[in-house]
Amino acid sequence: MQAMALVHGKSRLWVMGRRNWRSRLHAWRSENPGDLYWFHCASLGEFEQGRPVIERLRKEMPHSVILLTFFSPSGYEVRKSYAAVNGVFYLPIDTMSNAASFLDIVTPKQACFVKYEYWPNYFLSCKKRGIPLILISAILRPGQRFFGFWSFFWKPVLESVTHYFVQDDATAHLLGGLGIERCTVTGDTRFDRVLDVAANAPELTDAANWASNSKVLIGGSTWPADERVLHTWWQHAPTHWKLLLVPHEVGHAHIQSLLRIWPEAMLWSKRSELPVVDARVLIVDEVGQLSILYRYAHLAWIGGGFGAGIHNTLEPAAWKLPIAFGPKHTKFAEALGLIACGAASNAENEEESVELLGRLTANEADLGRMGESAGHFVSTGRGATSKIMSFLRE
Repeated sequence: MQAMALVHGKSRLWVMGRRNWRSRLHAWRSENPGDLYWFHCASLGEFEQGRPVIERLRKEMPHSVILLTFFSPSGYEVRKSYAAVNGVFYLPIDTMSNAASFLDIVTPKQACFVKYEYWPNYFLSCKKRGIPLILISAILRPGQRFFGFWSFFWKPVLESVTHYFVQDDATAHLLGGLGIERCTVTGDTRFDRVLDVAANAPELTDAANWASNSKVLIGGSTWPADERVLHTWWQHAPTHWKLLLVPHEVGHAHIQSLLRIWPEAMLWSKRSELPVVDARVLIVDEVGQLSILYRYAHLAWIGGGFGAGIHNTLEPAAWKLPIAFGPKHTKFAEALGLIACGAASNAENEEESVELLGRLTANEADLGRMGESAGHFVSTGRGATSKIMSFLRE
């Protein structure tokens, strides 16, 4: 990792963020005495699952000390100034020495890990010290390393968790197969998060004016393959449809490549300088707007389905949007649930994707039914945060 840091920006941040961590953490803890609740997330996706619990804890226990740690620079760098917590740090790598030093300094009253994070030395050290440790929004699959040949190593680690709050019955069943019964099926805390965002989102007047009197297809967190699909669809799109493109990558080079594809497009960052109302294509070249911009759309294409996997489908569903995406969605329970209830459609390749968008944008009655199903799906998934908080209050 040290050698990689010389050539790779994220690796450099990973290393630099952990330098002198003991002295920095000790100084921070000295300035923040009192009962401490520790939350750990791998990156931004897991943070969004932990966030509803963190913010409810801050509201209900305003004088508590909350520590947030990340594994990934992409999480830490974005949320290092997150106002709901008292401090944000990188979690030192998982060794017996680091785990012992970290817990000796922090002395948490409770530890909360999110979804996929299983750190053997930290988990076992929490158990040794009698620190309650919970997993929130946890989800397991039979093919994971915890089962099969390596279960002899992982079983003591999994048994060190005080209580599991899991997303589905299948995860509870897998834990039960290991003799672990300290488990509550709560669903995914992201349902609470996206509903809260939708309920409290500010009005974006420029977006509202641009979208008025039109139908809007939004491309959410798109990659180049998604953008090829959207461009092919766009060439034959009904004239009363507009395109709101929110790419995953907003660097200058990528935005310029999109402007070459859509030379008529306007940039979101230029909305105060140029009249964007009449533009049929609006490219959002700023981060942090997507979850609110779904409000102004009538159909969402979710990016990532031709790469590592689709991005967040619950955010558009909270706005009662019909949803479409590519083939890499099967590892996401919420995507499968949205398909099952008729709120989402998927395609297996780029050609099918273009055809799918053509069918959906030509049948607005179907879009209305899909949107209602999406809203119902998200509403029935709420409540995980309250169940977890009942444990933290004890």
